[in-house]
Amino acid sequence: MKSRRLNVQEDHNTILQCHSRTCTEEYSETIPHDLIIEIVSRLPTKSVARCRCVSKLWSSLLVHPDFTETYLTRSSARLKILFACVKDGKVLFFTSPQPQPDDKLSPRTATASANYHMSFPFDHVIDIYSPMSGLVCIRDGRIVKGRKTAAMVWEICNPSTGQSFILPKMKSRKWTGARSFFGYDPTEKQFKVLSMFTNNGVSSEHQVLTLAASGKLSVRIVECGIPHSPLGSGICIDGVLYYKASTSRLVDGIMCFDVRSETFRFVQVKEPFIRAVQPRATLINYKGKLGSVMSAQSYHYIDENSRRFVMYVLQDLEKQEWSKHMYELAPLREYGVAMLVFAGVTVAGEIVLSPTPRYPSSPFYVFYCSLERKSIRIVEIQGMEGFEEVYTFVNHVEDVKLMQTF
Repeated sequence: MKSRRLNVQEDHNTILQCHSRTCTEEYSETIPHDLIIEIVSRLPTKSVARCRCVSKLWSSLLVHPDFTETYLTRSSARLKILFACVKDGKVLFFTSPQPQPDDKLSPRTATASANYHMSFPFDHVIDIYSPMSGLVCIRDGRIVKGRKTAAMVWEICNPSTGQSFILPKMKSRKWTGARSFFGYDPTEKQFKVLSMFTNNGVSSEHQVLTLAASGKLSVRIVECGIPHSPLGSGICIDGVLYYKASTSRLVDGIMCFDVRSETFRFVQVKEPFIRAVQPRATLINYKGKLGSVMSAQSYHYIDENSRRFVMYVLQDLEKQEWSKHMYELAPLREYGVAMLVFAGVTVAGEIVLSPTPRYPSSPFYVFYCSLERKSIRIVEIQGMEGFEEVYTFVNHVEDVKLMQTF
C-alpha cells in the first residue's frame, strides 16, 4: 500500500488559518457588540472594509443600520473636501480634511494631503454633480458598440465603498433634449433624480427616479404646471432642490422642487437682485439658506481681471428679501492660478474657490474666503498633479452603507 506523503507546510498553514479563524470568532463573541461599533465607527473607510472581513459576526454587525448610521453621524462631524479627478478613462476619488474655522493656517505654507479612495471607469465624463449624503452622480457619454454616437448615462458612485450602478434610461416621446438634477430627502432618506424633457428648451415632461433606502427603485411622471427653461446647475438644501429658470413669459427666477412631495414652485426674482439668477451665477448653500455667487463682471469664475465677487443670500423666500455681500481677492498671479470657480460653502460659512475643473493648476490651491472675518485661507492640496480634470466639492460625508442591487 502506497503511503501518502504529508505536505507539512500546507498542513501547518491550514492549521494556523483554522485556528486563527476560530480564535477570531470566539474572541469576537466576548467583545460587546456596542463596543465593536463604537471602535470601528472611528476608523477610516478602508479600515471598515477590512473589518468586515474579520468574521461573519463582524460582517453582520458592520452592515447593520446601527453601525452605518453611527458612522454617518460621526462622518457628518468630520466633513471632507472631495476631489473627483479624471484621467485615462477613469474618475479617481480623493478626500482631504476640511479645515475648521479655528484652524490656524498660514496662507503661504498650509498644505494638506489628498487621500486616495476609489476609481471608476468612464468613457467621457460630461458632468459630476455635487455629492448627496455620500453618493456622487456622474453623467457620462458611454461608448456603445454599434452606435455612431455616445449614449448618455447617469451613474451613481459611492467613493467610500467602491459600489456603483447605472441608472435606468428614462424615455419620452415628446422631447428633443433632457436635463437632470440630483436631490436627497433627509426625512425619508431617499435619493431622487429629477429629469425633465424639453422641447425647444422648455420643459414638457418631468420624471422622478427614486432610490429608496430599502433598495427599491421606481420611476414616475410628475406634473409641473409651470412651463419653464432650466438654467445651469441646481443645489439641494434640506430636501428642496433649487435651480435657476426662465418661464415661457421670459420671467427669471428660482424653481423650487420639494424632493419629498415632488411638487414644484416658481419664485420670481426682481430688481435689484435679478443678477442672482443670471445663467452664469452659481447657486450655493450659505448656512442653510439659498445663495448665489458670481464675479463682479457677472462671470461664473474668478480671474486676474475679475478678482471681486458678489454673493446674494435669500433671507426670506416669501418676501423676496435678499442680502448682498462683496469680497475682493489678492492677485491670483501670486499663486500661479489663472482661473478659479466657486466650489461651494463650508458649514462655517467660508466660500470655497478652486481651479476650474478642466484646467487644474499645479500646485493645486483651495481658497477659503470668510465674509464675516474678511479673511482668506489658502491650502495647497498635495497629490493633485497630472490629472486631466479635477472637480472639487465641499462638506462631503463618508457613508459606508452598502447599496442594494437595484
